[in-house]
Amino acid sequence: MWKSLANSHRVYQGDRIRFNNAPRELSTGNLFQVVRTDEHYFEVCPVSQEADTLLDLFTRKIVRYFDVGYHLQIEVWNEE
Repeated sequence: MWKSLANSHRVYQGDRIRFNNAPRELSTGNLFQVVRTDEHYFEVCPVSQEADTLLDLFTRKIVRYFDVGYHLQIEVWNEE
């Protein structure tokens, strides 16, 4: 089930997310996986069928927690 992420909530490495109101460069059909977390931001990269680590380095996106809920609406996949 998809659950909305508020700026007070955190994501963890390995979580899958999607953007609700994605900017043009982020297609709403894409799923992203959290690859790194920090206190103020997290990094995501598109989930793809082929694993290309070099390509992943260039397609990583950095999301600041400040932007969540204000500029970006993100949903996190929850198995429960």
